[in-house]
Amino acid sequence: MSGLENDLLEELKNEAIDTVEDRLQNIHDALKGILDGTLEGRQALATIRLEAHSLKSVASSFEMKALKVMCHRFEDYFFNLTELTESNVSDIQFFADRMAECLEAFIAGKEYDVSKMVRQLPNKGGFEVGDIVVSEIEVMLVMAPGTATKIVTRELLECGYRMVNVATTMDAIQLIPSMKPDAVIISRHMPELTGVDLAAALKAMPTTKNIPVALLATDDGKLTGLPKSVPVLRKGSNFADDVADVFVELGIL
Repeated sequence: MSGLENDLLEELKNEAIDTVEDRLQNIHDALKGILDGTLEGRQALATIRLEAHSLKSVASSFEMKALKVMCHRFEDYFFNLTELTESNVSDIQFFADRMAECLEAFIAGKEYDVSKMVRQLPNKGGFEVGDIVVSEIEVMLVMAPGTATKIVTRELLECGYRMVNVATTMDAIQLIPSMKPDAVIISRHMPELTGVDLAAALKAMPTTKNIPVALLATDDGKLTGLPKSVPVLRKGSNFADDVADVFVELGIL
């Protein structure tokens, strides 16, 4: 690579770093607006969602792997929120501080272990699940957005699991090696790769083969190609008990 190309890459990298710093500052400003009453809750949520999406785009473009994972978790925090209140401020501040740490690690050329940090992140907002004691078990639900996904998410949260939602199988393949969830539950019916395809891929790859995986199916159709080590969950009235049984089978509980 020529010196000119190196200079251009360095300039683009510095611009990306500046962009991330600006977006994080905008998030801080939005939090200040919530606290001093100058920013209404829905407007604050729209503003911070936009900044989070921009952060993830920059992180993806410049291989800021740790920041990309943290941005996904940040967006996932808003999964079921319709507005922000003062009760959300400390959670968002925690995310912003961790994203700043990811940026610092990128600038210094150091590794940032996201898999340990994600278990310290605030749990998903917008779900009222009562006085549930949140466990340290991190569950990734790979399922297309929709009402059914919200219902399954709520049921898992009510069981006390820490939840992260991933909307596509392709995103899951990128995120799982870094996040290292304690369990992955995959919907059978997914675009691109099917749930069976993703389960088979995860069990075939050395970096993910030891991560427990279960398939969520709503029918009794034939599951050709599903690895024998992947149990099947059926959505129904005993779903919570079935999840617990499967997690015992997988060695999680």
